[in-house]
Amino acid sequence: MGADRWMLPCALAITIALALSPVRAQNADWPALDAGTRELLASWRESWPTLDPASRVQLLANAKRWQAMDATARAGFLRRNVELQALPPLERARQRARYSAWRALPADEQARVRAAAAKFVALPATEQAALRAQFAAQDADRQRAWLLGPSVGEWIGQAQHLFAYVPAGEREATLDMLRALPADARAQLFVLARKLPDDRREQLRRQLLGADPAQRPALLRQQLSR
Repeated sequence: MGADRWMLPCALAITIALALSPVRAQNADWPALDAGTRELLASWRESWPTLDPASRVQLLANAKRWQAMDATARAGFLRRNVELQALPPLERARQRARYSAWRALPADEQARVRAAAAKFVALPATEQAALRAQFAAQDADRQRAWLLGPSVGEWIGQAQHLFAYVPAGEREATLDMLRALPADARAQLFVLARKLPDDRREQLRRQLLGADPAQRPALLRQQLSR
């Protein structure tokens, strides 16, 4: 299945069971909510005007999901919530991090993950187990990298290997730079970086960060032609 196999571990890492349908924060003033939603979110009524949009979206999504459930689904949801609360604090934090990562994905990436999850559950149990084992065999950094989404997950391993010692304050900017590069330019960067000693590789990274984003592909072509 090629690349599909690597989208499947990504679907596992993000805990697809927690994925919710998108809910917009528009018209989310308390009086505009329907009576059923207001009843479900009654404990948030006083603080609703001061909640940030992201928190409102999450609460509305939770309410919408609950309203769509039948009695069996609601019982299952409550059971899973009890199980979540019973987890050790570290594991609960990991589950929440996965859900936060899911919410941060753009819609097209969420669609890819949902498609991967659908393929995964349709596989025979033996193939599911093999994929789980393949994912579990990756180191913790590689597993966390999948939380950035399937597109990034396809190349982030190379980036982590080639740029392993990026200062903490520059990691987000470096990741944004790598994401923004066209796929062919990013591939050229990895080819070039593998040929360079550590000091020149770091110099190249800083040079790309300081360059105009539109000029980065040309800069890489120039470096490769030397």
